Amino acid sequence: MSCHQHVIDQLRGAGVRLTPQRALVLDVVYHSHGHLTADQVYERVRTQSPQVDLSTVYRNLVFLRQQGLIGELRLEGEPTRFEAVRSGAEHHHAVCSACGAMIEIAPADLAPLSEALVRNYGFAVSLVHLTLNGHCAACQPAGASDKGQSSPHGVEALAGSDAEAG
Repeated sequence: MSCHQHVIDQLRGAGVRLTPQRALVLDVVYHSHGHLTADQVYERVRTQSPQVDLSTVYRNLVFLRQQGLIGELRLEGEPTRFEAVRSGAEHHHAVCSACGAMIEIAPADLAPLSEALVRNYGFAVSLVHLTLNGHCAACQPAGASDKGQSSPHGVEALAGSDAEAG
């Protein structure tokens, strides 16, 4: 049984046809750690099915994102990246504008923001996926970081974010 069988069941339960190409794209994204570009997904799909073209991969990435099964990370000047949406592992991102380091932020850390928006503006936000831009502790001027860390914990360089799971 696949590690993402519940996702496959969810698609079928919604009456969605699981084509071999869609299954391959889903499999690649769910078996990868980090954030993959469409080109990286395409290259991995092609190792299993050389006849699949790039447009098919793009269409399936868009479709799976619309179904809420994969997340999308858009950063200025960078290609869009995709990751699996795993129940219980929801997170947001803080990206350093200077070095590209990325920190995953737990939804609970943003709960005060959601509460303040409701309280102050009557706006109930759906924090499905949020990307914050700024500077990591290592790239801030000396003394600017609250924690004063020279090497932030939990930071992943975007360029190295496409390692595969076993």
